[in-house]
Amino acid sequence: MKIDIYADLVCPWCWIGKHRFNQALALLGDEIPNLDIQWQPFQLEPDADTTPVPLRQALERKFGGVERTGQLLAQTQATARAEGLAMDFDQGQVRVTTLPAHRLMWLAGQHGAQDAVGEALFRAHFEHGRNLADTSVLVEAGVEGGLAAGDVEQMLASGRGLHEVQQALEQAGSLGISSVPTFVIDGRWALQGAQPPEEIAQALRQIAAQAGPKAT
Repeated sequence: MKIDIYADLVCPWCWIGKHRFNQALALLGDEIPNLDIQWQPFQLEPDADTTPVPLRQALERKFGGVERTGQLLAQTQATARAEGLAMDFDQGQVRVTTLPAHRLMWLAGQHGAQDAVGEALFRAHFEHGRNLADTSVLVEAGVEGGLAAGDVEQMLASGRGLHEVQQALEQAGSLGISSVPTFVIDGRWALQGAQPPEEIAQALRQIAAQAGPKAT
């Protein structure tokens, strides 16, 4: 079973969804063998560039004011912390392009390290308020996830991965994905949102049953 996880590295529900998905896999155990899991890019703010804008300021414009933004962030942060995630929106998060971070995830995919690198990127942004368009932050996250610092630096200094990420972003558009996280299974089924682990596990069981055994 191939599972493509469309997500953005500055999406709080994607971090929550990542942990719930991993819990679902733990519940399944060996029920569904041979899972091929790939993280795919999505950009919540495709117009953002490398100039840091305070996140709260950007969200206040988007959601219509300080009070509404504060409520949304508090609710999301409380949900994340209930999941054991140290999300803290008082760490000075900034709105920047996530294209470089997605290129790092592409590189991580070449080394089977997307889960670890993705976790490092989520923690950098949500726990520590780091700028995900900053090369030093990306190198640090890559190393934390098991990549060689030199490999990350060379990739970021070149155009490697850019074409592949842009293609994947176009694929997300062609699939009609407009919110994340979205889990696309075998290119035929989709699960949307950070659903509870039990619901994710049950959905994967049902999909596996519908797909039936593959010919060998």
